[in-house]
Amino acid sequence: MSPLADALDEARRGLWRSALESFDAASAECPDDPGPALAAVVCLLERGAVDAALVRLEAGAALASVTGEHRLRRDWLCVAARLRVDDVLAAERGCARLPTFWAGRARAFVALSQGDYAAGVAHLLRGIGPPKRTN
Repeated sequence: MSPLADALDEARRGLWRSALESFDAASAECPDDPGPALAAVVCLLERGAVDAALVRLEAGAALASVTGEHRLRRDWLCVAARLRVDDVLAAERGCARLPTFWAGRARAFVALSQGDYAAGVAHLLRGIGPPKRTN
């Protein structure tokens, strides 16, 4: 099996350390594909290695210049990682890099993590948008 197939199988089974090693191997095989590098960050977060995840997300060369959907995933993971270490201000700053819908979801998570349930629900509802009218 390829390192990527191994990594996906290990992640499905919750074998985060082994999946991390396999995603790193897959990333080394295909350095132009940021998918395995992002998946490795998820493994780090699942293992509780938030500082290592943040280094890869915010300072790592593999993810510094990603674009499109990969950039959205990277920015979302940055917000999630910052919330894991209770860095609410950095999480809120990270929301500014997200498209409106995703920023609303991220801000909802920030508010909910602080126990502000009314604001969390309000952000979620704004992200969903106004109800559609039916005649």
